[in-house]
Amino acid sequence: MKLLDQISKYIQIDSETALFFQTETQTKTFAKGELLSQQNTHNRNVYFMEEGLARTFYFEKGKDITTNFYSEGKYFGSIDTIFSNVSSIYTIETLEESTITFCDYKKLEDLCSVSLTSANFSRFILGNLVTQMSKRMNSLQHMTAKEKYIQLLEENPNIILRAPLGMIATYLGISQETLSRIRSEI
Repeated sequence: MKLLDQISKYIQIDSETALFFQTETQTKTFAKGELLSQQNTHNRNVYFMEEGLARTFYFEKGKDITTNFYSEGKYFGSIDTIFSNVSSIYTIETLEESTITFCDYKKLEDLCSVSLTSANFSRFILGNLVTQMSKRMNSLQHMTAKEKYIQLLEENPNIILRAPLGMIATYLGISQETLSRIRSEI
């Protein structure tokens, strides 16, 4: 399981945590365009992208606006629902056939109450999610469109080949024409 390999780089996996991942997580291959979570629902799953690409987005004035992309090795979920228990304003969609490991965050919380290793894992996941959110907010508030595009390429080097340009443009908060201009400059 790629998830356990990834986690073991950061924390020591004990038998209780290994058993949890064997019994309480699911690994499933989703088709391109499949919705993992929909706007206005309560989805408390935490996801790990084994292979593939997904995005989160919301609707504004009849258009969908991409807020993030998740490629191999990324953790993701409907953070608003996981931590506030409110309906999510986001939809999560696969952009390619994707193999994803996931579990209900509530079950992970329960395990954390009896396992220090699992509590450390949960803290690691939360740190990842908060870091992603902080990085995204920083880019939206302090970076030019060109800087945001360069950062996206650094984090997802082949995103241009994997995601439609319209989605990339909305992620960057620019028009497709501006994106084309930036791409021609680089």
